[in-house]
Amino acid sequence: MIGIIGAMEIETRGIKNLMTDAEVKTIASMEFAQGKIHGKDVVCAMCNPGKVNAALCAQAMIMEYKPDIIINSGVAGSLIPELDVLGIAIGESCVQHDFDLSPLGSPVGMVDGVNTIYFECDKKAIEVLEQICGDENVKKGVIATGDVFVSGEEKKAKIREAFNAIACEMEGGAIAHVCMVNEVKFAALRTISDGANEMDFETFKLKASEMSIDIMNRFVEKY
Repeated sequence: MIGIIGAMEIETRGIKNLMTDAEVKTIASMEFAQGKIHGKDVVCAMCNPGKVNAALCAQAMIMEYKPDIIINSGVAGSLIPELDVLGIAIGESCVQHDFDLSPLGSPVGMVDGVNTIYFECDKKAIEVLEQICGDENVKKGVIATGDVFVSGEEKKAKIREAFNAIACEMEGGAIAHVCMVNEVKFAALRTISDGANEMDFETFKLKASEMSIDIMNRFVEKY
């Protein structure tokens, strides 16, 4: 089974609409839709923004549906000039850029308990996403997660330089963390809705979401 988690309705509604034989269940105030896409078992849920919401959703999905892989799909802000609005970021790993125990001697981003900064993405999923997305305005790399909507060049530069990250959002690192401790494969696909600034998000989030849904449809078919 393939699990798909998005933070907003516009990131998940289209995926649920692709399902046949769908069954809906509410767990921890979140709606999970299970059905088939291209004849394959899929479960999809909207987690709402933020790391705690994302982690709750991922853990509930794993316990109830036992997916083989969870892919976090949706929109993100670009951290690099090479990745334009409506470009695509394929995660090679995720970090939690706001996890900071540095006063205790740990590197910024090192998550206590699992002693990990970079949560790795499934290599087969990366290859499939590369095949689907092609080369134009597509970058692979680190996707940075934090409980803050990043805006402004100073914040962007700080995250980019600390983790060599290409995009930022609010859920992927938490879902990757949950997947790692549960030994479930993880992948991350983000379409760029803004330049991590205050100018473009509302304009481009719908189109970016539609792109991510289309890619998820093809991912399910090929994975």
